[in-house]
Amino acid sequence: MTSAIADSSVSRIDQAQALRVVEALRTGRNCLEGVRAFSAGRATLFAGADDLFEELALSKGAIVRWIRGRTGQGKTHFFGRLMEMALQRNWVSTYVLISGPQGGTELHRFEEVYGAVVNHCTCAGLIEQEGGRVEPGHVPGWDWIMEDWWRRLRRQVIGRDSGEVPTLRMQEAINHAVTSIRRRYSIHGSFAEALRQFALSCAGGDEDWTEVMRCWFKGEDVHSRGSAVKARLLQQGIRESVNRRNAKEMLRSLSVFVRHLGYGGILILVDELENVLQQNSRSRKNAYITLRELIDNVDDRHGMTYTAMYISATPDVFDSERGLTEHEPLAGRVLASTARADKPANPVGAVIDLATWPLTKADLIHAARGIAGIHSIAKSWAVGDETIKGFRKMLDQLLASNPDLSARDWVKAVVAELDTQYGQSRK
Repeated sequence: MTSAIADSSVSRIDQAQALRVVEALRTGRNCLEGVRAFSAGRATLFAGADDLFEELALSKGAIVRWIRGRTGQGKTHFFGRLMEMALQRNWVSTYVLISGPQGGTELHRFEEVYGAVVNHCTCAGLIEQEGGRVEPGHVPGWDWIMEDWWRRLRRQVIGRDSGEVPTLRMQEAINHAVTSIRRRYSIHGSFAEALRQFALSCAGGDEDWTEVMRCWFKGEDVHSRGSAVKARLLQQGIRESVNRRNAKEMLRSLSVFVRHLGYGGILILVDELENVLQQNSRSRKNAYITLRELIDNVDDRHGMTYTAMYISATPDVFDSERGLTEHEPLAGRVLASTARADKPANPVGAVIDLATWPLTKADLIHAARGIAGIHSIAKSWAVGDETIKGFRKMLDQLLASNPDLSARDWVKAVVAELDTQYGQSRK
């Protein structure tokens, strides 16, 4: 291999990961995997974010931060780096991609947003199981975390992951565990009883009821599944499904349960908020209300603990008439924190404007070298030194024709050039 992969963060990537990364970069898709290997510049921002994680670990608090940047300027890449930092600290991360109309996760639909927060959880153990793959929602993250908790309870009783479980001993262990969690953390009653029912149904092999509990944690209205299901839920103390009214308590319960399991905290990433601008007036209004409530759950008193929430958006969300200004409480909170032109940029401020921290030509070349290293692993070939040197000339030409060249377009051009060079090497 050439010096293109001298960076140790590149050499730790295996071929399967490299192939996934290259394909994502080739097509301009969001890439959350292996981002450190081709990351460049903005070191001050990443150092600031790492300091915030450390502060939250000490203060037991919660923060909300906004990432402002044009399309292709590196917002999702920033999120990828945040996820890596969180995983290194043994935090749970969850990534929510906001969609436009009929697209998937629409912000004005509370149940979709809450479901995505829960379903898209990921953690170090899950990523290790998936061979390094970081694709939120590919494996239902909360299901994995809950099943891991059940396995821990099982090992506590019989000392291993397989074999018959003494029914009474298992029930006693489950009841003791849930009672201890409830007393220590004062979590919501329905949340605690859903934990109990999930574990008891796993112990008893009641797969249908286990699935009902999974759906409850994802925010589905399981109380509407018929009189028999509703009666059983009420009998077991699960008096309500997750909704707007109880979301604050449910999210707080989620965050403290994560801590109970030994994780450092939870990172919530909300990406591409600008898709809200495609919605009609009523849907936008409801979307901003949902967002404000979600933020209140994080940074208000008695909300989530050990929690960091980052929201990304293009400048239109901050500046246009259809943006945050439509919702005065949200606008007052966010826009008041936007840095003024006559003030130095704060790398840990409430609003981080990526335009204030631009990538230099040297940064883009450094990123290209990292991508070349990943490409060489993906295709099992040696990237020639001339190709690496040629990136400087290629960058100058692209900037001459487009001074506002985005990081995303530069990355796509680099991969296209590497694909061409690889094809020529095989002739």
